[in-house]
Amino acid sequence: MSDIPKKHEMPELLTVIVRDTADTLKECISIDADTAEHVGHEVALRVAQRLAKQLVYIPSAENFLKHGRDEEIWRDFSGGNHNELARKYGISVQWVYRIIKKMHQIKSKEVQGSLFDETD
Repeated sequence: MSDIPKKHEMPELLTVIVRDTADTLKECISIDADTAEHVGHEVALRVAQRLAKQLVYIPSAENFLKHGRDEEIWRDFSGGNHNELARKYGISVQWVYRIIKKMHQIKSKEVQGSLFDETD
């Protein structure tokens, strides 16, 4: 007998994790439905074990999506195409300058690292 609980026996959040994981696997890598659902259950189990009995805040995906957009703007940036990028991404030219400045700082830190060890 399977040790995977039925959907009606699972908390709503874990059911959402199972469903969304399975759907994503089927859409992105064309995995069969049974395997996708099994992986979804495994992901939900790991989340439940890691976060059991904790209050968890799940932020909106807005910042995550904005960072992806900012990465695209950085990749598309050629040094003088601020106006073009503003039109393409539906933002102001001033905002493009801010994004380029922010991404430049992020990328510089990735390349340069830190002079001080940041481990505890």
